Amino acid sequence: MASRRAVIAAAVVAFLTGILIGSDPVNAPRLLIEFGGIVVSTFVGAWAAFRLQTQTEEAKTRAGNAGALRRAQFALVEQFNVLETLRRGHLGPLRADPNRDLLLGPLAFFYEIPSIDLSSLAFLLESSPNRLQTLLMCQNLWNSVIGLLRQQSREFRRYQARMDEAVRAGLMAPREPPQKIRDLVGPEITGALRTLTDGLYEKLDQALEANETSFNNLAQQMTLQFPGERPLKREVDRVVTRTPVDT
Repeated sequence: MASRRAVIAAAVVAFLTGILIGSDPVNAPRLLIEFGGIVVSTFVGAWAAFRLQTQTEEAKTRAGNAGALRRAQFALVEQFNVLETLRRGHLGPLRADPNRDLLLGPLAFFYEIPSIDLSSLAFLLESSPNRLQTLLMCQNLWNSVIGLLRQQSREFRRYQARMDEAVRAGLMAPREPPQKIRDLVGPEITGALRTLTDGLYEKLDQALEANETSFNNLAQQMTLQFPGERPLKREVDRVVTRTPVDT
């Protein structure tokens, strides 16, 4: 497109030059000089305007891409805060307990945490497609953890309701050995609860590892692609407490 425009412009200049020479052969040198000055000044002005527009568009693109990386970092920081405080507060104390599925209890509340806007990071496909793939995996693991938390909380409430029914019916005391509780509550609920609890611990560990990798990747990308931009830092600022449960 640019070469075609250049050819057209050159043809126009040549045509006008021919007209000038033909109309006044005596003053042709002077007219050519004046005309050349006009052409040069016009070209320089057009080129400067074009360069300014190009630089403005490049600056907007750069700012938009840097902002997309920063928003992704922010989402990762927020997700990390929840994952880490879950690991330390809600899940950590019972990790090695063989009856953790009967003791973990439901999560009392959930925070609204931003997701990674993968569509805004499409520019990484050209330079760092593997990092975009890692971010996708990271977001999917986060979604899995939150989904398992919600399912485990719902299933645990079913378990508590079944236990309450058994206590009211005189089938069990408020405190019984774990195996007796499993027998009385039944394998449908306790089996689902154990599967969900074990899956929650597994996905939490995977999500933390993926978050660490993704955050470091974005920090490196920010430094390499946008020098001078300060990457975000991660700090644990929330504590998710575990609901006490008696067995």
